[in-house]
Amino acid sequence: MSSAPPEVLVHPDADVLAAATAARLLTRLVDLQSHRSPLHVVLTGGTVGVAALRAVAASPVRDAVDWSGVHLWWGDERFLPAGDPDRNETQAREALIDALGDALPPGNVHPVPALSDDVPDGATAARRYAAELRAHATGDGLAPRFDVLLLGMGPDGHVASLFPGRSALYETHLLVVAEHDSPKPPPERVSLTFPLLQSAREVWVVAAGTEKAPAVARALAGDDVGTTPAAAAHGTERTLWLVDVAAASSLPGAPRDGSGPAAGAAEGLRPRTASGADGAWAAVDAYVAPLVAEPAAAAAVRTAAADAGLPDIAVSAAQGRLLELLARATGARRVLEIGTLGGYSTWWLAQAVGATGTVLTLELSDAHATVARASLAAAGLTDRVEVRVGPATDSLDRLVADGTEPFDLVFVDADKQQLADYLDRAVALARPGTVVVVDNVVRGGAVVEADHPDDRVQGVRAFVERATGDGRLLGTVVQTVGEKGYDGFALLLVR
Repeated sequence: MSSAPPEVLVHPDADVLAAATAARLLTRLVDLQSHRSPLHVVLTGGTVGVAALRAVAASPVRDAVDWSGVHLWWGDERFLPAGDPDRNETQAREALIDALGDALPPGNVHPVPALSDDVPDGATAARRYAAELRAHATGDGLAPRFDVLLLGMGPDGHVASLFPGRSALYETHLLVVAEHDSPKPPPERVSLTFPLLQSAREVWVVAAGTEKAPAVARALAGDDVGTTPAAAAHGTERTLWLVDVAAASSLPGAPRDGSGPAAGAAEGLRPRTASGADGAWAAVDAYVAPLVAEPAAAAAVRTAAADAGLPDIAVSAAQGRLLELLARATGARRVLEIGTLGGYSTWWLAQAVGATGTVLTLELSDAHATVARASLAAAGLTDRVEVRVGPATDSLDRLVADGTEPFDLVFVDADKQQLADYLDRAVALARPGTVVVVDNVVRGGAVVEADHPDDRVQGVRAFVERATGDGRLLGTVVQTVGEKGYDGFALLLVR
């Protein structure tokens, strides 16, 4: 099964971390419900985990979620009688579930069986929870496919109730196991196993506090699971580490005051610091979702890309609508797109040009182009969209050499290292009045760092310098925030 590399978001403190996690969860649920139901979410306990649930209950965005289509599970549980205040289920009910009331059907809540005369030991509880999981499995699976799985992490690096040095870490056949000698009280617990945890689409590890910092650093450095179980926590589509500054303090180059980005402990990993507003950005995207009203056809294109395993780097629905509005406002009938991916932004641009317009989109990957063509054909857009495969510079040079009719709007969302070259060719294929839109030009603020080691940042800087020095262009950069984080669009007008 595929494994998504970790992404790290660093928040100023535990309170902001809990609020941001809640906003992120609500946004994700609203987004997912636009194209699939039911959803399955795994909850975690712990101070920050429970605080996040309280923040979900307090958020007005919670009403944007159709809770009748959400099932709640637990990654582990303290094997205690029902209603015991130390049970994760009890804490979750007090923090969130009771507040949801009738919006969340009782049958959608799946607690681990509690200690009782009928369930005398953890092994029995584990078997019954495995049976409950199988009862809600889809297709040939042995359990539901979890959409979001939340995990807390202990100072020793344990997740769920999978502790360092225990045989349960290496269990490959059982979905659920009993832990009879937990190093943390109570000694008897019930836990999902790694094969099930790792089958989740998205795994979010939430950790706060200085005492967690060494384990965070070991896990992100790829430590052995026997020493740091959290190192094996990953999802098939996304792995998020949501931490506060204190928990990130042992990462190389980590921020000490929440003021700037940190270099990652794992190769290629670059955590970014989130402000208190970060969670609000995602919450606002969820709030305005009804205004955007992502059509089912657009959601189908996005879903097909995700199902095909394409990276989750396409524009958001709100950004897609912005592209459509820009194209409509300029009266665009011929649009050039550089970077197709799964065809999601292509779909929005195709709405703007209408039945008599055309969108030519360029994609390097034949596999990505195949997914995009199938999705756009299913949306009935074959007559107005052409997908060309190959290096974009080669395709653009052929268009220039062929004397192709100028385009009214150009959207660039491809490799940032070549943005300056793409700009030169886009201008050659433009006319006075053509609008050029370039995505991802702020890079979380990193674009201001002249010596930044990321060649994508350097590619953006070269593009900005090229655009600044080209007298044929009027331009600006609009910084953006939202569910895609902090970035920005360059907007250029050819004179």
